[in-house]
Amino acid sequence: MKYSKWAIMAALSLTFVACKKDDEEDTTTPNPTTGTIKANFTFMNGSAAFNMNDAVMDGAGHSVQFSLLKFYMSDLHLVDDADNTVGEFHETVLLLDASTSNELTLGSMSPGHVHEAHVVLGLDSATNHADPLMADYPLNIPGMHWSWNPAAGYKFLAMEGHVDGNGDGDFIDAEDVAFTYHCATDALLRETHIHVHQDVTVGSTVTMQATVDVAKIISGLDLLTVPDAMGATPANVTAMDSLAVSIDGM
Repeated sequence: MKYSKWAIMAALSLTFVACKKDDEEDTTTPNPTTGTIKANFTFMNGSAAFNMNDAVMDGAGHSVQFSLLKFYMSDLHLVDDADNTVGEFHETVLLLDASTSNELTLGSMSPGHVHEAHVVLGLDSATNHADPLMADYPLNIPGMHWSWNPAAGYKFLAMEGHVDGNGDGDFIDAEDVAFTYHCATDALLRETHIHVHQDVTVGSTVTMQATVDVAKIISGLDLLTVPDAMGATPANVTAMDSLAVSIDGM
């Protein structure tokens, strides 16, 4: 009788240990099969790093200082050297802001070589005309939507600041002019690509490095003569065309 009691207790103990071991094995994290891809955008003034306090020359040779420079990037996909798609981030929307750092996570992808990133500057029509009050970041920022004209949707590119109107090197005189460019409407959507050349491996985190040349964005504009441009006026078209060629890999 005493032997049976100890035998039962030993059996129960072994069963408990076995169950505990099975539970621990069930919670083991599976081995990763993908890598993480990020993008880091550095704003430049020509060959120098850009700062919001910098003076930048527009296309007419006027000195310009920005107080706001933001734009939307969306519908990203990555291709290899043979132009095969290796990463798709079509639902990803990025808001790039010259006043802060811009390292952003795109998502995960299978191992492979990334030759180029193809991107849209602006938003597709469905997203552009969706309700910003129901949207997640970065589509819920009031200042990036034409709330007073919902038909125009979002501001694909927003630029504000001052132009040195008398050429004395500052932006505080009566002759200095405030400028506002809010580029909007479906017609201004642009596409561009960024040279990357990165290998993504299992479990790795790869950051694509790209630059945005602020001087190129305003290289076709005379901000003193045309200080305000809203929607899809010719000046806004020029700004979006210039934005498309201002972005490249590092």
